[in-house]
Amino acid sequence: MMKILSIFMCKITTKIAKLFKREGSVIGGYVALKVSPSVLSKIKMPKYVIGITGSSGKGSTTELVARILSESGYKVVYNKNGSNVTSAIASLILNNSTWNGKLNGDILLMELDERHSGNSLKFFDLTHLVITNITRDQPPRNVHPEFIQRVIGNIIKDKTHLIINVDDPLVNALATNHKGKLTTYGIDKNNYSTKSSLNNLDGSYCPICNTKLKYSYYNYGHIGSYSCPKCKWGRENPDYVAHNINVVKGTIFINKQKCTLPSNFLYSVYFVTASYAVASVLGIDSENILKVINDESFKPKRLNIYNFDNRMWQMLASKNENNLSYKQSLDFIVNEPGKKSVILGFDNSSRRYSENDISWIWDIDFEDLAHKSIDKIVLVGRFKYDMLTRMEYAGINKSKILLIEDLDNDLLPTLREKTKGNIYSCVCFDKEIELKALLKKDGDVHAEN
Repeated sequence: MMKILSIFMCKITTKIAKLFKREGSVIGGYVALKVSPSVLSKIKMPKYVIGITGSSGKGSTTELVARILSESGYKVVYNKNGSNVTSAIASLILNNSTWNGKLNGDILLMELDERHSGNSLKFFDLTHLVITNITRDQPPRNVHPEFIQRVIGNIIKDKTHLIINVDDPLVNALATNHKGKLTTYGIDKNNYSTKSSLNNLDGSYCPICNTKLKYSYYNYGHIGSYSCPKCKWGRENPDYVAHNINVVKGTIFINKQKCTLPSNFLYSVYFVTASYAVASVLGIDSENILKVINDESFKPKRLNIYNFDNRMWQMLASKNENNLSYKQSLDFIVNEPGKKSVILGFDNSSRRYSENDISWIWDIDFEDLAHKSIDKIVLVGRFKYDMLTRMEYAGINKSKILLIEDLDNDLLPTLREKTKGNIYSCVCFDKEIELKALLKKDGDVHAEN
């Protein structure tokens, strides 16, 4: 009886939320769990229950895996809106369950919040778990990477098939005592790889003997090819490896199969390779996998391109409080050809929490923006003066920096009159919404994708 009541309350609460123009992806599960905290233990799950978690890349991986599986004939239930905390997972499951408690799908695919994954999986088990990476991210809630490593480690069971990014030593360490099935993926050395890493702050020591790891190359942060000089633990050859990587042209090979990247970011190589690995593990043949991966209609959320006064304006929806995610955007900007101007800023450090911790801006290599191709750096938002201080410490010439006090009235005229080249905005999600509204109001702008 409580099971049916919980399902009913979830469905009706979600519908009411949508009537009021709300997304309703969390509130239904929240109410249902209040009615019956253990209701998820009473739901009959399908053959495959897949979780995808990590500090970054889990949303893009989930979306691409869902597309591949759906095109292969599976009915996939997944959190396409990206809501991934415990109440959201409950909403996803209960809204897609029959009244007698059976999930209405062939596969349950979940993007899981790394911090809350233990609560989300308290009453049911995963058949497969994908771990993308573990990096410094949102310190007020995630504390430090080793804490998140322990949280994720606690949800791993021997009957779960692990699919892991072996380039990340913090992730690879989680497989050392795993007695179940294991599949690894990674990427070869490429044009973005370096012999040293300024922001290699985490994952520096061997999980077996605590000796400092030696790297043959870094892709970014602590992610790359590493080994322990003492016990020889380290990155082994991945089961699925991306090679012949050309991020600029947007092509890679995965186990000798040519793939097209959905965007010219190094992070795309990782989530495409992860998705290929997941689909292969589930028995999808490479032809069907490549058909979806190479579909030009698939564009990740990070890609928003506009035409502004015959100049390209690309909005990079960068994740605040994650230095390695942000670093990917900066690398992309610097490596783009020609003169360019960059918009940086945010009003809130986090969309969920009010701590307004800005320590993360000191973990990011803003020194890269001293590059000669950067014409101007335009600072917006409530923390623009904090960003100005960070730019000064990064050695950025003050003549390159423009401060915008009144976003609505001053930003677009300033861009037109005082900047050159293509425009790249690297701001928080809420600020991106404001920029899009300004462009729409301006009228002389149209989206190119």
